Amino acid sequence: MKNRTFLKGAIILIIFNLIGKAIGAVYRIPLARIIGSVGMGQYQLAFPLYCLILTVSTSGIPVAISKLVAEYNAKEQFKDSKRLLSISIIILFILSLAGSALMFFGAKMFAMFQGNSSAYITYYGIAPAVLFVGLMSALRGYFQGNLMMTPTAVSGLIEQVAKLAIGLFLAIKLIDYGVMYAVFGALLGISISEFLALLFLGICYIVHKFKNRAKTSSQIQTNREITKQLFSLALPITLGGLISPLATMIDSFVAVNVLMSINYTSEVATMMLGLESGVVEPLINLPVVIALSISTVLLPSLSSMNAEKNKQKIKQLIEKAYQITLSLSAVSAVCFVIFGRQIISLLYGGSFSDAEILLAVKLLFISSSNIIFLSLFHLSTSILQALGHAKFAVKTLLIGSLLKVLLNVTLIRIPEVNIMGAVIASVACYALVFALNQRKVKLLTDASAKNTIFYTSIQAGAVCVFAFFSNHFLSVFLSPTISLIVAGIISLIIFFATYYAFFINGKNSKNATELTNNSVE
Repeated sequence: MKNRTFLKGAIILIIFNLIGKAIGAVYRIPLARIIGSVGMGQYQLAFPLYCLILTVSTSGIPVAISKLVAEYNAKEQFKDSKRLLSISIIILFILSLAGSALMFFGAKMFAMFQGNSSAYITYYGIAPAVLFVGLMSALRGYFQGNLMMTPTAVSGLIEQVAKLAIGLFLAIKLIDYGVMYAVFGALLGISISEFLALLFLGICYIVHKFKNRAKTSSQIQTNREITKQLFSLALPITLGGLISPLATMIDSFVAVNVLMSINYTSEVATMMLGLESGVVEPLINLPVVIALSISTVLLPSLSSMNAEKNKQKIKQLIEKAYQITLSLSAVSAVCFVIFGRQIISLLYGGSFSDAEILLAVKLLFISSSNIIFLSLFHLSTSILQALGHAKFAVKTLLIGSLLKVLLNVTLIRIPEVNIMGAVIASVACYALVFALNQRKVKLLTDASAKNTIFYTSIQAGAVCVFAFFSNHFLSVFLSPTISLIVAGIISLIIFFATYYAFFINGKNSKNATELTNNSVE
């Protein structure tokens, strides 16, 4: 474990997660062609409840597993780590099974509350996934605590590939029975993909256990003490994790009904929600996966350092994590602003009408800034959890989510704003939460991002200029698709050149190589 560095784990997760997200984005293109914009809206309606139930059953415990395993291993309490996993699997099996049952038997009621009562069958397709994800999350938390990121990364890729193949196959087979049955097939594909990923992780654990069978230690803590530690960490994280999906589920209830109250039909309102949450949101989440990957590795790394009271390494690691995250997220946001119209037209030009594409472009333009705030929100939350301040992160997210719901109800009701109010509310929410979190992180660690913000602003500006003019010039001679690809490559080159100049070769890089050498030893 001493040789598994933060950077190595982050790179593995970033690469695999980006590939997985790209597959997920590609998956939505043929899916949209099969089920249309209304079908995409129905597809998205099942996810707020699904995410909410998953949060209750799985959000806190896997993070607690990762943190505790890292701390146990730092103290060479290897037997306690294995007992922790066994206890967690039992707890997650019970919670996840209850969640699956709730989603299955409450399908009609939840669909009715969302203003689309005929869509209840879609819940049946995704309900089994809750159980599979619950069991899978325990194994992922264990591997992450050991700073073994490959099982998590590969299992995520299996999820996406299986969802693409099986989901589209079932959607095509069932479309003759109606759009709703095609949506059911696509969601059932998700459940099957989660089962296959769980099977892979189970095999990985058996292999890991066999390889480390000689690595034993006495059990220092009793099962009761381990369970108490698990719940004391998991409960505040679960409460914090509940807030976002609960707010999203409220938004899904509010959005369609409020849009209908200002004279949009149910079909049009569902279509608008589908564009916002089913088209634009996945695009925004594609670069955010970088921050999620960094956060996943950062939590056990910081937990181990915190257990050893190594304050200097904690500060250096946090500043490096902010540097990478802010740089990548800011440049990604700029690229979405410059290339947004071409991206939407390329991906969905054959599926949606001109009016739908125009609305999606507007939503993407406004959402672009949320790449930065969402990324920094996830990173700052993981830092607070690793340092033992998960309750503070819960409070700030609650404040931000209340603001989000309030703005949603207020802004969507304005006819000129309509569904764009949901995007504006989301940006305001995560900007506020990050600001509050970062203030706390600064007080705890003295970690600062001032230099990073300055250099990143210059970097994003340089990419913006080159992206705009290269795209404008190339579009005169080349097709929109080719000009987009070439301009994107040019933007990528400018990003790496400026990153090297500012953060690796410049004065701001005095600790640039520290991250590579930082292990959990």
